[in-house]
Amino acid sequence: MFAFLLTADASSAREYKARKKTLNYTVEMSIDRNPPIVDKNRLTLEIRDNNGKEVADAKVLVNYYMPPMPGMPPMNYKTYAKLSGNSYVVIMDLIMSGPWNIVVKITRGGKTDTARFTIDVR
Repeated sequence: MFAFLLTADASSAREYKARKKTLNYTVEMSIDRNPPIVDKNRLTLEIRDNNGKEVADAKVLVNYYMPPMPGMPPMNYKTYAKLSGNSYVVIMDLIMSGPWNIVVKITRGGKTDTARFTIDVR
């Protein structure tokens, strides 16, 4: 019974979630760890247009970076998210605890919208 409770507790860990609205989209972000940790974290983005329809034909660039700090080299990473089902997925390798910014650039039909998120990595 005790082993079952430990397994149930570990499997029910919650994701970190946030939502932002841009001019043309609603972006729902989830990270597989809450709080995000120093290590690899899976970032999933669900993007819907203003009519609530899922967007699966965009180029989605994810730029995650730590704000500049004195005496530290910049930590700035860019990668394109891959479509998986109706979501876009990126593995972020967060190498230091503290505040990180995530900028999501959605390009579709020649237009680009940007959603910005801030996370605290532990």
